[in-house]
Amino acid sequence: MDFHHPLFQSLALPLCIAFAATGLLRGVLGPVQGARWAAAGVAIAIICTVLWVLGWRLMPGALTEKLPWVYAAAALLGLGLEAMRAGRRVQWLAAGILWALVLAVLAWQPLPLKIGVWLLGLAVIRAVLKEAPRRADAIAMLVLASFGLAALAMMSGSALLFELSLALGAALAGCALWLWPVGRIAFGASGAVVALLAWLALAQATALLTPAPPGALLLLAACFTSGSLVRWGHRRLRRGEGRSWVETLIVAAVAALWVAAALALAYWGGVDTPAANMDDPYYKPRW
Repeated sequence: MDFHHPLFQSLALPLCIAFAATGLLRGVLGPVQGARWAAAGVAIAIICTVLWVLGWRLMPGALTEKLPWVYAAAALLGLGLEAMRAGRRVQWLAAGILWALVLAVLAWQPLPLKIGVWLLGLAVIRAVLKEAPRRADAIAMLVLASFGLAALAMMSGSALLFELSLALGAALAGCALWLWPVGRIAFGASGAVVALLAWLALAQATALLTPAPPGALLLLAACFTSGSLVRWGHRRLRRGEGRSWVETLIVAAVAALWVAAALALAYWGGVDTPAANMDDPYYKPRW
């Protein structure tokens, strides 16, 4: 078995680690504390996968070499916020500050553009953190947005960003199995913060290192409005909340429409030429 095959390191590895680590944390820590801390299994899976794929460079140079540091910082922040039992507002502010630091160190950009990207990231972070942690709506949006980003990266010519985005979606899917159809854990800061910062960092890398259309990336970011749109639709139809597992499917379906629109825009926009500054010079995928 080739442990460096993309199907293993981008799907099987993060999925199995996330599912097993989440279940182990829930079982060892008990039904109360375990349910609260179990989402840290996502952080474990994401970091293990990025180390397996990229390794760890103490003095990173390329943008992609900085991603393990971003993931580690986001994981530590999420664990700290969970330990503090921080409220949603504090989580949003702390994650927003870290996102600003990530933008400052990833790559150079004009200040107005960087401010715009930062504000977009703040909106994405807020949209996810305001979802109920005991429901699977937030993680469903993250899974679909990650798989959409993986498809966009592959269409844009980056096998490395494809693998990293696919691995993020697989890690989240492994944790989602503990949240849907019945919520047995809470998707709190210990998992949500690292997942959000990882997605935003990968989206930024895709924008900077590939010819992916900015409009497609904006449509992927719009995935995170799916939960709010479904709740708004319920209010307009004067319907109360139904079964949570059914509503999660509706949220996922709306998010899938945003992903489909993003990929259609990229396809019809003619994304078929690799960027001049590709991120894969040392990376040799084993397809």
